[in-house]
Amino acid sequence: MALASACLLLQPVCAAPVLRYSAVNSWNMPYGRFEGEQLVDGIMYDLAKAVEKQVRIPVRFVVLPRKRVDSAALHGEIDLRCYVTPQWTDTPGQYVWTGRLFDVTDVLFGGENTAEPRELADIPAGSLVSTVLGYGYPTLEPHFSSGHLLREDAGDQEKVNLKMSAARTPYAVSETMALNWYQRLTPKHRHSGWRLVIARSDFQCAVPKNGSIAPARILKAFEALKKSNQFEEILHKYR
Repeated sequence: MALASACLLLQPVCAAPVLRYSAVNSWNMPYGRFEGEQLVDGIMYDLAKAVEKQVRIPVRFVVLPRKRVDSAALHGEIDLRCYVTPQWTDTPGQYVWTGRLFDVTDVLFGGENTAEPRELADIPAGSLVSTVLGYGYPTLEPHFSSGHLLREDAGDQEKVNLKMSAARTPYAVSETMALNWYQRLTPKHRHSGWRLVIARSDFQCAVPKNGSIAPARILKAFEALKKSNQFEEILHKYR
């Protein structure tokens, strides 16, 4: 009885630990599928569950807008974020990094009748390019800044692909796994057969130093997942 009473007074101390995993509300398949405010499927869901099994701490998904994740990490509101690299955050020093887990490739593509450019300079001046709101595209930025290309944002990568199917813009940028997923589910997608690689990045996960779980414990779980080849098994499911 005395212990129960103490836990009522000290709930944060006595509560069972959870692994608070940030889920960005603009994710689409194959990275994530939401039902309401709950992440229920996709690469990010499977990865979280694999980590959960290794650390033996239940995962709780914390759904956030992309631009809120750094602040949540800084204020100790999450214990793990994935689909990130040090270059994609303004505060890489507030995290402990897993290192590369697999590659993320962004490509520029066109509508079904759009001619293939050999390089970005070959694209006609003033052309519209569908992009994702809030995403940075270092390779394209000089072309946007000069006015050679015109950026037209959509809310997420699925909407970029939908815009291209509707011929809203002649060009677009997408991550390859998201593009492959969309095209597989949409046989009449009306996209070009060519793709121009504009960026390759390391998919990493990051453990906030202000989290409630020791970074070493989470990093140990990632090392075990690497050794058991579970990342490739997860990716294979969605390719």
